[in-house]
Amino acid sequence: MTDELVGQDDGLGAVRPSREVQAEIVELLRNDTTRLGQVFQGRERELSADDIAAELGVATSGFVFNYTRTIRSLVDGDLATAPTLALQAARTFRRLLRDHDWSPEAHRYLERNLAELERRANDETARTVEAEQAKAQTERAESENVPGVYVYALPHYLRYPYEKSGRTLMKVGRSDSDVIQRFMNQTRTTALPEEPILLRIYQTDPQSSAIAEDRFHRLLEAADHHRSVARTAGREWFVTSTRFLDEVAMTLALRIEVVNEAEITDDE
Repeated sequence: MTDELVGQDDGLGAVRPSREVQAEIVELLRNDTTRLGQVFQGRERELSADDIAAELGVATSGFVFNYTRTIRSLVDGDLATAPTLALQAARTFRRLLRDHDWSPEAHRYLERNLAELERRANDETARTVEAEQAKAQTERAESENVPGVYVYALPHYLRYPYEKSGRTLMKVGRSDSDVIQRFMNQTRTTALPEEPILLRIYQTDPQSSAIAEDRFHRLLEAADHHRSVARTAGREWFVTSTRFLDEVAMTLALRIEVVNEAEITDDE
């Protein structure tokens, strides 16, 4: 049986898998020990996103949505349209094509949809819309002046992480520090090449934000989430991940506010 194609005549658009190809992909996911497979297996057991996160020992559950969206792209050919999600799905497709032996039909299916995901990931109009949404959420959260430790990143570093593990450059600092206040102001005065995105607020009492910031910085350094690539940018920049930072916040018993979700899959 051949794939059921969308846009077959012009070679554009998504491809839906045949039953045989779908079964081949599902079989792989059922035996996959990576985070992708773990989420798929949890979904098959009808666990909620929070239940899956708890079972995997992860502080927040936003990553489950991202992986679920990639799974839909793989299993159903229902490709992500948001550029960030399309990029993450494309990384997974690329890894699976590289690391597994597929039937010719499944290989064609994955290659075709990989090309479409890459096209969507690079759609400038959609990327602009996505960036504006993230900016609006950032400004809304900043306007509330919640005391705590703030985590920012530039969109470029989220799209193209420093490390294959997904760790990338993030600014981690308390909201009332001069450095973070200057950083917020820089975002409005074109001192930076693009608008930073606020990813997390780890809420503290006003009098304890400096202590929390110091603990974050010491734990980041102890975990070798180094500052070396960012020394010219200031001491609050680290190569890290929201997954690690969320775990630190949980350890410190801080409330986690997810402003923008930014976990980068480590599937490539």
